[in-house]
Amino acid sequence: MEDIKVTFDSEYNIRILDETRAKRAGELENECSQFVDKISLFSDKVNELVKVLEKHANRIDSKKLRAIGLRMSADHETEHRARKQRALEAAIKEKRGELDRVTLQFQSLERIDAEQRAQIEKLSNAA
Repeated sequence: MEDIKVTFDSEYNIRILDETRAKRAGELENECSQFVDKISLFSDKVNELVKVLEKHANRIDSKKLRAIGLRMSADHETEHRARKQRALEAAIKEKRGELDRVTLQFQSLERIDAEQRAQIEKLSNAA
């Protein structure tokens, strides 16, 4: 306690520290206050930046999910078209088979009709 001296500064205020140390302590307090203000401002700016980045990230995620959905839909559409094409080709093959069968039946009936007409004509010429 012997190191503590009570002094008066130039404005006649009682000081425990000498005047130069008191001024330096005041300056340091001022600088610290300014530093804290700057750190607060920096923190606010960082928080704003984080919010903006989160907003962009959410927008990017929603766009990404939409793109994935569209890609899946396009893939399913390709598969759907391929299945539909195979079904149509099978139907065409079935109809061609039926057409061939009916054509053969028609040709057979035409031959029978021609034979019967020939027989009828033969019989009418013979009579």
